[in-house]
Amino acid sequence: MFEVLFLLAFTLHNIEEAMWLPAWSAHAGKFHPAVAKNEFHFAVLVVTVIGFFLTFAYMVTGNTNEVVKYLYFGFILMMCMNAVFPHVLATIFLRRYMPGTITGCILNLPIGLYMIFVDKKQNIADVKLLIGFMAVTVLIVSVLKPLFRLGKKLLD
Repeated sequence: MFEVLFLLAFTLHNIEEAMWLPAWSAHAGKFHPAVAKNEFHFAVLVVTVIGFFLTFAYMVTGNTNEVVKYLYFGFILMMCMNAVFPHVLATIFLRRYMPGTITGCILNLPIGLYMIFVDKKQNIADVKLLIGFMAVTVLIVSVLKPLFRLGKKLLD
């Protein structure tokens, strides 16, 4: 049940970003490169598909596949951290709302932290969670710029 709830929160977060982040990025300085609407929409769509894939893979395998389990919970932790770094920090330092901050803080953060740390039936090992978090974070961060470039080529 919480998997679907988190997936909905994650999707709403990405929709909020897709609607307003491209215009915001023109004034973001070091917090986000300026990005056009089409290239950002393409990248956020691919990242959303990755999130859906991880969620459904976890829902199918559950706790039987540790690799999928820790990549999934690493993804959730990455989205929780994303609410703070960069969203809250950029909003504070730029004194301008960063799109995605509300959905990240009100939806992703509490639902994700509940799933990881309160819903104890998951039996999550801290070290494996950290490894899953780092793996998913490195993957997502490393594909963003290539996705922006690909989106620009495909959609402009």
